[in-house]
Amino acid sequence: MNNNSFLSSEGCIGRISYILRLILLTVIATAIGSAAIYFFEHPDYFHHGAFGTLGVFFAIVASLICGMAGLMQLLKRLRDMGKAAYLTLWMLVPGLNVLFLLYTCIIPSKRA
Repeated sequence: MNNNSFLSSEGCIGRISYILRLILLTVIATAIGSAAIYFFEHPDYFHHGAFGTLGVFFAIVASLICGMAGLMQLLKRLRDMGKAAYLTLWMLVPGLNVLFLLYTCIIPSKRA
């Protein structure tokens, strides 16, 4: 995989590309989740909504895949900022993870 891949953590990524990729991943996860929930819970399809939990399952899987791709983008951004990769652990702290994402969107690159 090359450095521009969504599933690779190699290389660096600038602020604008980082923000656009996070927005794209959020839109993809939301669209897949909404479509799956609507499809499996809508009464015109499978047995009048009997498979509603399957829609939630697809929504969770799509969110996890997009979340992992987002973490790869975060690693690229941290490398671009000259920070250590262990800072991704802030994503495990509820509330602070949002502030950390904003921090990574604001701080300029420190390329040599």
